[in-house]
Amino acid sequence: MPGCRPLLFAALALLAGCASGIEPGGNFPAVTFDVATPYDAALRRGSEFVRICHTAPEHPYGVEYRDTMTLDEKFAVGRIVVIKVPEPTVHLEVLEFKPKGKTDATVTATVVGRDIWDQKELEAVQRSIETATPVCRPAS
Repeated sequence: MPGCRPLLFAALALLAGCASGIEPGGNFPAVTFDVATPYDAALRRGSEFVRICHTAPEHPYGVEYRDTMTLDEKFAVGRIVVIKVPEPTVHLEVLEFKPKGKTDATVTATVVGRDIWDQKELEAVQRSIETATPVCRPAS
């Protein structure tokens, strides 16, 4: 069926366009801030924020979020990515943690810039990590 190949490639290209989350080189809302705690503690604070505000609560319409956490011990960089189930390739929020000295860390939070993933979400992330108390984004 050689005539089906162009149709198949067109369908794959169309589906690839649907996965439009945070991608390298994109222009997405982000905030970078320093926190007076070691980066591994900041990573735990970020993980707790994601759990309390996104992965643990029930969301309207049966929406479910999950997160993945990676830790590069060689470079001491932690990363948390929030995704919507069942769209694991669409990154809605990315939190990166890097050491800045022995007792400080630099955190960069990036959101996709639509729906609940906006400036209010970035403010909630920053407040949560700085205060070590999860503060979820206010409802729209």
